[in-house]
Amino acid sequence: MTIVEICVEDALGARRARDGGADRIEICADLSCGGLTPAFDEVGAALEVGPAGGVQVLVRPRPGDFVHSREEVDRIASDIVALRALGTGAGIRLGFVVGVLTDEGTINVGAAARLRDVAEDAPLTFHRGFDQVRDQDRGLDVLMELGYDRVLTTGGDPAVAQPGALARLVERGGADIVILVSGGLRAHNVAEVVAACGAREVHMRAPGTSGTDRSEVERIVAALRG
Repeated sequence: MTIVEICVEDALGARRARDGGADRIEICADLSCGGLTPAFDEVGAALEVGPAGGVQVLVRPRPGDFVHSREEVDRIASDIVALRALGTGAGIRLGFVVGVLTDEGTINVGAAARLRDVAEDAPLTFHRGFDQVRDQDRGLDVLMELGYDRVLTTGGDPAVAQPGALARLVERGGADIVILVSGGLRAHNVAEVVAACGAREVHMRAPGTSGTDRSEVERIVAALRG
């Protein structure tokens, strides 16, 4: 069964995603720039109504590139610590979505290792910054060595899922890391992409006229599970 993760901006979206059959959500603020760290009270509210499979929180301090300064990495780390405390005692699991690159288009290993340590045993995903990594095979190896749980990727394209590249990453990652497939996925095309690349998990929005659309979540789930 393919796990469905829906990207939402608030607790209402989390509830609609849950009611539509999503397995998990990612919550962030300001999707217009690709997402930023959400307000902590919104995360707390999402933990009360999110799907049983968990709430993933994007921890990204600013829009723009993913070459973060030491001060920005400090902020990401401190936000993870605060959010981890917020998630203590929650009925569903809280995880984090992060990513730091170098100027050379590689994963910032020092920062990535620090964030893995700070997250402790929480699920940790490397975000779409991975699609700017020049050597994705090596990048994936680095994330596996560091103990990341997932990598969110289109297979290297800025916007559209690339089944061939994704299939290679899925095979390379094996059972050691989940390739969380994204990139223009909706109910009409998600099953085709999954069939082509062998993804175990998918990530997408389910947009409607007033935020996350429960009916679109239902269509996505139905497309994958028939």
